[in-house]
Amino acid sequence: MEIEIRRAVECKIGSDEQCIDSLSTSYSDITFKHILLPVWTGAYEFKGRRYTIVVNGQSGKVCGDRPFSWLQIALAILVAIVVLGVLVSVL
Repeated sequence: MEIEIRRAVECKIGSDEQCIDSLSTSYSDITFKHILLPVWTGAYEFKGRRYTIVVNGQSGKVCGDRPFSWLQIALAILVAIVVLGVLVSVL
């Protein structure tokens, strides 16, 4: 804030050059304000169920629900068990 206040004082004085001998600021009643950021929301339907997503426009972070394929999860676990079994039997 100090830089912004100095710029405001310089603009108020005007002219090409300013000579500011001292600048004293004090802050009181500082409160928290919500910051409004760009946020995008969306929804889609998959197999009769509705899923929603929210995208933070500043950071790009995406939050929301997603469908899970229990068949793919079961196959991934099975593959992990087989790979672990092969590694154990080789060592």
